[in-house]
Amino acid sequence: MINLEQLKQLIIFSESGTLSKVAELLYISQPALTRSIQNLEKNMNTKLFYRKRNKISLNSNGEIVVKYAKKILNLLEDMKEEVYENDRMQNNFVIGACTPTPLWDMVSLFSKFYFDKYNVVTKLENNSELISGLKNNNYQMVILSEPFNKEGIYSVEYKKEELFLSVPKNHELAKKKEIYFSDIKDSKMLLFSPIGIWKDIVLKKMPNMNFLIQDDRIIFKELVQTQKLLSFSSNFVINREGVFNKDNVLIPILDKEARLTYYCVYKKNIKRKIENVLKNLKK
Repeated sequence: MINLEQLKQLIIFSESGTLSKVAELLYISQPALTRSIQNLEKNMNTKLFYRKRNKISLNSNGEIVVKYAKKILNLLEDMKEEVYENDRMQNNFVIGACTPTPLWDMVSLFSKFYFDKYNVVTKLENNSELISGLKNNNYQMVILSEPFNKEGIYSVEYKKEELFLSVPKNHELAKKKEIYFSDIKDSKMLLFSPIGIWKDIVLKKMPNMNFLIQDDRIIFKELVQTQKLLSFSSNFVINREGVFNKDNVLIPILDKEARLTYYCVYKKNIKRKIENVLKNLKK
């Protein structure tokens, strides 16, 4: 029976030209290599080499075997890569969310209960895109800002997030105990960008605000600490990361749009696979 190692030896011979070089590259003895090549010829039931004193070279049959050997080994690598990718995708648990903050605890839950089972992948999209992705099996779970119940799809209330205005203590708004979006009249304001639908909400409620948008979380924190500018925070951020600037006052925003209730939405067929997460959603 022809084995892959024999094909590999033949390919290397076609590239190096001598058995001694093949033996050196593969860390085997030359006699063992000679026997392997002879067995390959025996299995092929044909000669693959021209043999002269102290020298051998591939004949036309040998060239044909080399051509197909390369195809076989390339196909083997393609197979291994496809199997690896398929295995990786099967182990992926893709969660989509309308904002990033509820993902923090969700990823922690999966790490706690399914550390060795799932590779959690996350992505931000709006509610309609998330629902479409769940239906099309692009997501195993989505976190929406509204419940979505349909045959074969479940919604479970998860967490509530509330938006706060972060105000420097010497700012005229700092004395307020609560505030509406419409009360914020500054000419410019800091805004962290990768916040999902929160960004849409804020831009809609404050269309005339000149937002200084920052995508880098570290730089955003530094700006909050060093610049006397208004910014937003939330109960999730405060609980996880604290207050970025101790000299700032946090004021609750009263608009109903400043409060989101999140729902974990998933298909019936995965309920048993994630039951430990579902049992601990609100703990």
